[in-house]
Amino acid sequence: MKTLCLFIFCLLSISLSGQEANLFINAYNPSKEQIDSATTFIPLKDEKVEYRELLPYTGDKVEVHTTLKRWFVDSFPGIQNVIQIDDPHLGALVGKAGRKYSFKSGVNNSNFTMFFTVSIDIGASTVDMRIYNIYGSDKRRNNLQMYLEATNSMLNDVNFDQHSSVDKFDLDLTKSYFDYMKGKREKYNGKVLYAMDREIRSVFESAENVLK
Repeated sequence: MKTLCLFIFCLLSISLSGQEANLFINAYNPSKEQIDSATTFIPLKDEKVEYRELLPYTGDKVEVHTTLKRWFVDSFPGIQNVIQIDDPHLGALVGKAGRKYSFKSGVNNSNFTMFFTVSIDIGASTVDMRIYNIYGSDKRRNNLQMYLEATNSMLNDVNFDQHSSVDKFDLDLTKSYFDYMKGKREKYNGKVLYAMDREIRSVFESAENVLK
């Protein structure tokens, strides 16, 4: 019986390792140099992480508002993403948004959801776009515990949920920034900040592309 359990466990480990490898294909795994470079350029306003860019455009202001509203809906399709202010004549558009991504944290895969506010003010020739109120929710998978639960499920003929072994917690990304700068949990906070910075800058790049 012990031999059978060991054999099943080995097969399961190989199978789940393959799943983990697939999950890590698109996961962020930055070097220390990349993290340091990213954190150097993370902007602050009133001691809070806040991004801001001026995006040039040509054409009618109301048409640009419609374009960016459509961009917001397409870019953030989840039900938790909501436009809160929508005024085409003033050129104002404000909404709550979120993005999901992953990064490696030791032997675990952190499945991260970042939430933030997008504020858009359309001027005569530029769009003043800000991203702020940034926080996140992290789900980290414990591989060893997951293997043990899966083995136990097979031996006892019960359903196994591969996401059952998950630690979930919320964090303030501004706090992660200052903790990293103070040397607290450098590896984890550094990866959080690097991934956050890359994702937010990709949001600005996406908005800029629809304005061209």
